[in-house]
Amino acid sequence: MTTPADDYLMGRTSAEYQRLRAQAKVWEEGTRRVLIKAGLRPGLSCLDIGCGPGEVMRLMSEMVGPAGSVTGVDVDGRVGREALDVLRSTTGGQYAFHELDVESAERVPGGAFDAVFSRILLIHLKEPEAFLRKMMSWTKPGGVVVVQEYDFESWDVCPRLDAVVEVIRTFRAVAEKGGRDTRLGFKLPACFIAAGLGPPDGIDVAALVSELAVGGRMTQEVYTSIFPMAQQLGLTDEANRRRIFDAIDGAIQTGGDYVLSPLLVGAWKRRPIEGKVGIGDRIGVSGRTRQEIKTEHRRPSVRS
Repeated sequence: MTTPADDYLMGRTSAEYQRLRAQAKVWEEGTRRVLIKAGLRPGLSCLDIGCGPGEVMRLMSEMVGPAGSVTGVDVDGRVGREALDVLRSTTGGQYAFHELDVESAERVPGGAFDAVFSRILLIHLKEPEAFLRKMMSWTKPGGVVVVQEYDFESWDVCPRLDAVVEVIRTFRAVAEKGGRDTRLGFKLPACFIAAGLGPPDGIDVAALVSELAVGGRMTQEVYTSIFPMAQQLGLTDEANRRRIFDAIDGAIQTGGDYVLSPLLVGAWKRRPIEGKVGIGDRIGVSGRTRQEIKTEHRRPSVRS
């Protein structure tokens, strides 16, 4: 598969998109729960940013029903159009797709939307806080921005299995060398505040502990996707990859190991409706609201 050049560390290959489809199934209930808490309901218009093979689009369409609509955007137009064809032929939802570089785009065709969503996207962007502001600008007044991101520091295996630990270390090294924040999930509330949106309206954490037969296979798939970049950076080689895979395969046969997948942290924020406190009024200098600052300036001085 030929794909666009971008900063996606995992590579845009057929194997990576298959991994993303499997990942979407793993986290489907966690994402559904976040969307329910954020207020997704029948009849709403939704935007899935970085939609990839369209699994979250399908989930959103199930939730908003035939009276609602789901638009997906992705830099990879080929995979997005393929997803659109599959969704339209297998479900009864209203879908649209636009090939878009969301970091440079000022608007999305068909916007604004009732719900604007991204999952494991901000970690791949140069300025996550700036993009959160953009997401809010694509949201209707009264609508909601919903984000899910991994905290990769929580990724672990017990009992300790050196092959899995090496995969985790390699992934973190590649991510950090690429300027990615591997704790972005944990830092999401702070990102919302730094973006000027104020604290999230809600936070959710999805966790998965699985036997090595599941978690180990997922770890191998991550390593397969990250391997070309890790090899390019001199962090591993083909012989090491085979050794790691053989060790995990052997441990799966033996049994007894469990993998804690990276925690998936979700946060959401509703855009104020007209006539109420706006985004720009909510957070001012040093975290104070502009109204507080105005009141402070009007307050008479007190002399002792």
